[in-house]
Amino acid sequence: MTNKEKRIKQVKDYIHKVISEITAFIPIIHVYEVRYVDEKTNSSNGEFSIKYEPVNFYAEFYVYEDIFERMPDKGMTEGFKRYIKLGLGHEVGHCYIWELEGTHKDTEKVASLIGFLIAEILDNNKV
Repeated sequence: MTNKEKRIKQVKDYIHKVISEITAFIPIIHVYEVRYVDEKTNSSNGEFSIKYEPVNFYAEFYVYEDIFERMPDKGMTEGFKRYIKLGLGHEVGHCYIWELEGTHKDTEKVASLIGFLIAEILDNNKV
């Protein structure tokens, strides 16, 4: 396994760990799947996106390749881990907003605030 492959595996493992922790205590997502997308970023230039089906509480997390290039040379630093938590938390924030509003309105700020809350909870649980 090359150094690049090891780094990608570390990022993927951490993403799966954080999503597992989120779904363990966030009652809105009962089933999830992670898909790795062969594109640099999503339509908002982010590394993560989510597709959520409220009827069956199913969420698909999409991870874009740019996240692997953002990993610092020092590896999985605390700052990089926090960045991943915030990004994934932001996406879960969208699920709550869609449940409350039932729409895809411009909710980026609120989703980010929920993401910060989720990241804080994860940090307090040492994820």
